[in-house]
Amino acid sequence: MNKKKKYYSRLRRGLTSAFFIFTLVPALLVSVVMVYNFREGAIEKIELSMVRMAEDRNDAISQYLNQQIILLSTLAGMYPLNIMGDQAHLDQLFRSVNERGDVVDLHVINSAGAQLAYVGPYRSSIQGKKYKNASWFMETLVAGQHVSDVFMGYRNVPHLVVAVTDPLKTYVLRATINSEKFNALLIRAQIGPRGDAYIVNRHGEFQTPSLLNARELAPAERALMEYHEGTSSMTIGSFHYTTRWMKEGQWLLVIKSKFDDSLGAFKERRNNSLSIIAISIVMILALAVFLCRYMVRRLEQDDRRRADMDQQMVQVEKMASIGRLAAGIAHEINNPLQMITNQAGWIEELLPDEDPEAVKNLGEYQDAVSKIKYHVRRAGTITHRLLGFSRRMSAEKECVSVNELIEETVSFIENEATIHNIIIEQLLDKDLPTTMTDGPQLQQVFLNLLNNCLDAVEKDGRITINTKANEKAIFITFADSGPGISSEVMTQMFDPFFTTKDPGKGTGLGMSICFDIMKKLGGTIDVKNSETGGAIVTLMLPLKKLGKSGQGDLGTAGQGESIS
Repeated sequence: MNKKKKYYSRLRRGLTSAFFIFTLVPALLVSVVMVYNFREGAIEKIELSMVRMAEDRNDAISQYLNQQIILLSTLAGMYPLNIMGDQAHLDQLFRSVNERGDVVDLHVINSAGAQLAYVGPYRSSIQGKKYKNASWFMETLVAGQHVSDVFMGYRNVPHLVVAVTDPLKTYVLRATINSEKFNALLIRAQIGPRGDAYIVNRHGEFQTPSLLNARELAPAERALMEYHEGTSSMTIGSFHYTTRWMKEGQWLLVIKSKFDDSLGAFKERRNNSLSIIAISIVMILALAVFLCRYMVRRLEQDDRRRADMDQQMVQVEKMASIGRLAAGIAHEINNPLQMITNQAGWIEELLPDEDPEAVKNLGEYQDAVSKIKYHVRRAGTITHRLLGFSRRMSAEKECVSVNELIEETVSFIENEATIHNIIIEQLLDKDLPTTMTDGPQLQQVFLNLLNNCLDAVEKDGRITINTKANEKAIFITFADSGPGISSEVMTQMFDPFFTTKDPGKGTGLGMSICFDIMKKLGGTIDVKNSETGGAIVTLMLPLKKLGKSGQGDLGTAGQGESIS
């Protein structure tokens, strides 16, 4: 016990040291760097952050527009013109694909520019409009897809349009993008209270609202419109600008930040870093202590589990000893039983030769001899069962009648079933063939399953045993009227030492042994719940004749009931 305590103590210290070295020390170093960082380093980080923000927002916007194009292209590829042009179908399609509200409306326009169907809030203002000469319409027919700038259009409301054609270019499917959702993609790009983020086209016209409500670019900001590859940074006055051309050079993403605002936030964070460091230290140490205790508990649980396994193995050894003892007792009893049988037979042969007048109680003697022989046979049956129990430890194959084996096994538990008012119904196929197998081992499987059935039913129930066969195998089914098996037990029921019984009432080896025996015999065991309640265990035993090998697979796990 003292050694275990010392081991656990060393483990706690080791885990605490590991957490300190690999977690707490790096956290402290990072925090110290953040606290004592110079202004120039902070500015560099802000610039890098703006570049990353510009690239991130570019990816997010491009991905968002590509998603809309892919959605429209998928729809156009799925439905021909006669279906897509149906107003009822378009209404239903719009409701199905627009659960998130990314699209305001949908247009279906034929190749001649005539509107075939429309769903959205502007039906009255664009009813019957022609798009044949619209630049966006012609570009869509030529290129197969189109993403517009923000424009007013027939509806007299600023909006952004995405359009695609079907594979045969018989119609154009156009969608108006929800401006609020599109504009919201830039809100996260604002850095500081005086920072801004917006998109302009090649003419400097705003495609998204300025976060600071700017209406047009300042004269000094016109220098930003010069085309460049990738992401570029520029300082104009007290503001820092990060720009990136997108949509094949048609739009310019602008992120604007004032250094003083950004540095003010940095200073505030620096002042709060000390408290963050303290909180981090406490949290990390608390986590280390928690994990140490958790590991110790797990080790203690493993020790207890190992002790339980040792106890179960002792129980197994006891059962083996009982088997050997049963064999010895059976042999010792058989000898005097044989002598009693012989003497009773000899008396029975001599009684008819006696003078009935001289022997007054001849009939009673004959009746007594019959009773002696009857009870000797009963005792012989018991010793036969004891010998069968002891032979389960060996593996000897013989020609076995499964029905007789079931009937003999049922006789072991008949008294217990009667006491608990449990009916055992045997629906055995009278024409069931015999098979070459290990009878005692198979009988052990039957006995384990019947005991589980008794435990599941408890009282006032029914156990049904059914046998049948085909050309390759014999099938034995055990069904009970118990509560059935939960899904949690389903996955563990064949694990060694797993039991659902109360402590001390089960070894957890019953179903594991059954699985192992059926596997060795070339059969399978399958467990499931009945639709009407209770569990059904089905054994498949390969049909083998003398000198021929049977067919069988490995056992399969399934649902079960109380596990012994």
